[in-house]
Amino acid sequence: MAPSIGNAAIVTALFKNAAGVERAYDTALARGYSRDDINLVLSEQTRRKYFNVDQVETDLAHKAAESTEKKQPAAAKVGGPAGGTAATIAPALAAVGSAALLPGLVLAGPIAIALAAGGAVAIAGGLVTALTNWGIPKGRIEQYESEIRQGGVLIGVQARDDADTAYLQNEWQAAGGVLVRA
Repeated sequence: MAPSIGNAAIVTALFKNAAGVERAYDTALARGYSRDDINLVLSEQTRRKYFNVDQVETDLAHKAAESTEKKQPAAAKVGGPAGGTAATIAPALAAVGSAALLPGLVLAGPIAIALAAGGAVAIAGGLVTALTNWGIPKGRIEQYESEIRQGGVLIGVQARDDADTAYLQNEWQAAGGVLVRA
């Protein structure tokens, strides 16, 4: 049985480039999910490399900026490489303020909010605790964490139904996602 929260499966995929995760993010938006429904996990180094807010102002960059604004007095700006493809993802990552949550990792979306609300216990447990509490099996998280620390980007969405689960899995695989699971 697929891991889930309530009746909805958590669909996850790992991307090894900015263009692929950007496409996956756009696919979820086009399917009717809001940016507040989409989880992102990546290293701070990857965020700086591919999603530099000073250069790209997009929906995803704004999501990151809003998250940071909630934790900091001034909003952080995130963008992408000049001429890059990080048009929607950079803004979501800009405001994440994740350094205080899990050192070296950036989290955006409902998982970041849940981790912040969980306080010191969840933070002390790290990414494995955070994602296990979200319904993702520990073995899968360990695979993802290794790849994230090597520059990968994890995206996840709590699907509304089986049709969305299948659609997101297919589209994310077509976009270059690996370890695509529900």
